[in-house]
Amino acid sequence: AVPPPVVHGSPSMAEPADDLRAMLPFGPVACEGLGARIIDVYRAAHGAGSVPDLPKGEGYLYVELAGEDAGELAATGERVVAASGALAHRHVTERAEQVVLWRVREEGAGLAARTLDRPGLSGWEDAAVPPANLGAYLRDFQALMEHHRVHGHPYGHFGDGCVHIRIDFPLDEPGGHAVFRDFITAAARLTASHGGSLSGEHGDG
Repeated sequence: AVPPPVVHGSPSMAEPADDLRAMLPFGPVACEGLGARIIDVYRAAHGAGSVPDLPKGEGYLYVELAGEDAGELAATGERVVAASGALAHRHVTERAEQVVLWRVREEGAGLAARTLDRPGLSGWEDAAVPPANLGAYLRDFQALMEHHRVHGHPYGHFGDGCVHIRIDFPLDEPGGHAVFRDFITAAARLTASHGGSLSGEHGDG
């Protein structure tokens, strides 16, 4: 049995990452994070009514459980919600709405690349840190992007601590390649400082 996924809304992506410590002991089969900007791009491309109503927030975490006992699953789901520090949440019960939410997540790479003023590039992808460190890592990573004056919107398999992001590296501007090199070097050191892998999803980091 698979109960309806719960979407948690938070002020940013870092807050639901902080909640992973409390959520993961309940054994969710999916904890997928993405931001409001990615959803906005999907909505703009497919029409105003194309995305189900979502709870208040700028960062979202999809949480899904699975098991054999429906009553036990429902109770566990409520405990997961109680463990969350989210601003709000919503149980997505309609199958058609579930399909749309997972499609938005699956199209995250292409959507994320269109959220920025410059082209979003895949020069820093698939880094992963222990889930318990993910909130701190995301805050430090955001500070790193601000320091280098680049932008991006993270998403990914938060239950595994794995983050995808497309970044608007200024490769076509004077000094852009130096910005890229300095950022990648600093990002690698940051990921390592949080006990992470530079390419965590595919096991080649």
